[in-house]
Amino acid sequence: MEALSQLLSCARNGSFIYGFRVGGRGRKGLIVSHPLFADDTLIFCDADADQLQYLSWTFMWFEAISSLKVNLSKTEAIPMGEGIPMETLASVLGCKIGSLPTSYLGLPLGAPYKATRVWDTVEERFRKRLSLWKRQYLSKGGHLTLLKSTLSSLPTYFLSLFVIPKRVICAAKKDGGLGICSLATFNKALLGKWLWRFANENESLWKQIISTKYDLQEGGWCSKGARDRHGVGVWKAIRNGWENFHSHSRFIIGDGTRVKFWKDLWCENQSLEEAFPFLFNLSTNKEGWVAEAWEENEVGGSWGLRFTKHLNDWEVGEVESLLSKLHPLTIRRGVNDSLWWKENKNGTFFVKTYYSSFSRAIKPLFLARTIWTPWVPIRTSFFGWEAAWYKLLTIDRLKRFD
Repeated sequence: MEALSQLLSCARNGSFIYGFRVGGRGRKGLIVSHPLFADDTLIFCDADADQLQYLSWTFMWFEAISSLKVNLSKTEAIPMGEGIPMETLASVLGCKIGSLPTSYLGLPLGAPYKATRVWDTVEERFRKRLSLWKRQYLSKGGHLTLLKSTLSSLPTYFLSLFVIPKRVICAAKKDGGLGICSLATFNKALLGKWLWRFANENESLWKQIISTKYDLQEGGWCSKGARDRHGVGVWKAIRNGWENFHSHSRFIIGDGTRVKFWKDLWCENQSLEEAFPFLFNLSTNKEGWVAEAWEENEVGGSWGLRFTKHLNDWEVGEVESLLSKLHPLTIRRGVNDSLWWKENKNGTFFVKTYYSSFSRAIKPLFLARTIWTPWVPIRTSFFGWEAAWYKLLTIDRLKRFD
């Protein structure tokens, strides 16, 4: 597929086909023409017969070079808009006519991401799994096994890309629950991985599209300052409760070009804006990068802070406290800034640790290891769980209903 990608790139660079432009004005912006995954390809071009003719010739050259054949019977031309003569255009390429919404790589394409119909395939998978069980004859332990088995068939790929429309509140076994995964929390943990990837992946196409579309500043990651031209935060999820992600991560400084000096979490466990609010208000560059606060000299460099006025004697002490925090840290030229996940010793993000962070709180001790043991039948463990929560119809409880 690399050969096909190169041919399509040449056709795009020669202005024989056009993709779509993300962000920018005039000739500025990022052009996307043909994302590929294995043998599944999306090609964007104008509704123009000449462009489709060039595209058809590109397929012919690819077949001649690779001895592979493009299966036009599985190819669809999908219009974007109205009033497009699709019969004429599809005949040029020799393919079928499709429509939106459709699917790509098993995911909905062109459908509102909040629409419930996006999850129709997931619901159908649940129904097929449940139809294989005779639910009315199962014990409570059997129902628990059935529930976990059904939830395990839920496509993780869907949860990592879309916000699930329903919510189930559950608790871990060690917290007195049945160990059933909370779909809403698991969904948030999976989506959180995109925040991690956005901070650490600099060359990915999807990041370039987001950065160009929302006109993000050079550096690419800011926990508070990313905004589009309408003043709406790009990462709306962060404003609606995703700050929990940043409380479990911090930046490791390299060249300091991707981390905000005052606003990002990179010096100990608190942003400098929160640790030194008075100095932040006096700063001449509240949105500056870490690299801009570093001054090179003959012996390596030092931190150079600039304020809007000369500091009084009683204000110098706070500056000294800030400099003492910054003293162990230096800029490393040629090394990219990176994000460190504090929940793991190696600093790598794991969905499991992020999931656990949502439900972490001071809770009463529960005899989880005593009740949920692998050598005890699950129906017996379930009986013990009910007894621990006083849910069994014992004599003293029956007396209350008299």
